[in-house]
Formats: sequence, structure tokens, C-alpha cells
Amino acid sequence: MEQQGNGLPQRLKAATRELHARAERSGVMADLLSRTVERGAYVALLANLRAIYGAMESLPGGLLLPAALARSAALAADLRAFGGTAPAVAPATLDYVQRLRSLHGADAHRLWAHVYVRCLGDLHGGQILGRLVRELFGLDGADGTRFYDFGDDDRVRGLRDALRLQLAALPLDPAQADGVVAEAVWAFEAHCRIFEQIRRSPA
Repeated sequence: MEQQGNGLPQRLKAATRELHARAERSGVMADLLSRTVERGAYVALLANLRAIYGAMESLPGGLLLPAALARSAALAADLRAFGGTAPAVAPATLDYVQRLRSLHGADAHRLWAHVYVRCLGDLHGGQILGRLVRELFGLDGADGTRFYDFGDDDRVRGLRDALRLQLAALPLDPAQADGVVAEAVWAFEAHCRIFEQIRRSPA
């Protein structure tokens, strides 16, 4: 779908393409995609993602994250489905949460980078990952994989297109657009650190 407006979605994609691939090869995410992840490490991944989404959804005003993309409740349900106590989150995740909370006032526009990194990534890979997780851990139905459930294929495509259009329509000046791109680069680098720390943590 051709984008109109500020060109931000294309800039974000180009600037983070290599980092996106690196994140998929990092730590627990690499283990998940290669089907070698241990149950404890996967539960830790869910706990860390819940912390990130919880912070994104509790920002003042809540104007950034559309309700359809909110994931903290689904992540909490998945953690309950796996049972046990959720592990403490990684230091890099605490840094990520602090970063989100620090972006306000003149820097608030940079939060859109995190919406791009997390939400578009989940919308693109969620269906595949959901099936993979169900197969790996022998899950039935939606229990344990609600995080990946955004609806049917048409709804997922609609959410992706709507988010790209929203990014393209942001009223940003050139310096602000540069800031969003730089923030997306930071966010992907931070995800690499998070994934590596989860892998190194005891199950």
C-alpha cells in the first residue's frame, strides 16, 4: 500500500531493517524462532513484554496506543495459562520502561517509534509465532497465545494499514521526524539487549 504524507513509515523501515533482522537473531527470540526455547525462557519473554506494554498503555493521556493494539491484558492471561510466578524482568527491560516514561513534553513524539517497533512487529509476525508457540508447548485453543491474537487476517491487515497511515499523517517537522527514526533505532537495539539478557537469566 503506497504511503502518503511525511514518509515516516518508509524511513523507519529503511533505518531499522538490519536491526530488525539482528533482533530476530538475538537471545531468546532466536531460540523461539529455531524452536529450541525452553518453557521458562518463554515465560520470561512474556513477562518482559508485559512490562513494556504496561508502560506503553499507562502513559499520560493514553493517546498513542489504539485500544485494538493494547496487549498487556492478553500477556497477563498468557502468563496465567503457563502457570507459576512470573519472573522478574531483565535490567534492559527496566531501562526500556524508564525510557518510555521519560519521553514527554517536547520529546513525546518519539514515543511513536515504540509503537512502530512493537505493534507493527507483533502484527506482522504474530500469527506465525502464535502457531509456533502452540506447537512447541502443546497448547489448545487460544490459552497461552492471546498476545498474538488480533483477529482474522483481514482485521490484521486493516490494523497494519491504519497504523502506517497514522504514522504517515503525524504533523512532524524534519527534526522531529529524525528524532522518531533515531528512537526506533534505539528501541531495536534495546530489544536485542533484552532478548540476550532473558536467554542468560536462570529459568
